[in-house]
Amino acid sequence: MATWDDWSEAGANILAPELLAKVQYILEREPIILEHRLYAGSSAPLRLVFDEYDDFLRHLKSRARPGDHILIWGYSSLCRNDNIAIDAKYPDDAGRTPRGGSY
Repeated sequence: MATWDDWSEAGANILAPELLAKVQYILEREPIILEHRLYAGSSAPLRLVFDEYDDFLRHLKSRARPGDHILIWGYSSLCRNDNIAIDAKYPDDAGRTPRGGSY
């Protein structure tokens, strides 16, 4: 039964076993970046990073509502040393930052 937003059982369902398996597969290799867009734009999107599959599932169960749009990217394919937008350090009380560091 369609409604004004054309709801359908044929759409991509984040709880579908094949999509959850894909998320789990990615998380076994790298963190994920998740953008959680709230249905009907009720507020700004949530942007989160997950390292653990169980944390991702807890987010869905506690925060997601019908119609929310979930977008996921692999962290390492986007966040690389060759495309850093800002590279800075937090200063001490005198405004100094270290030239080196054990990162």
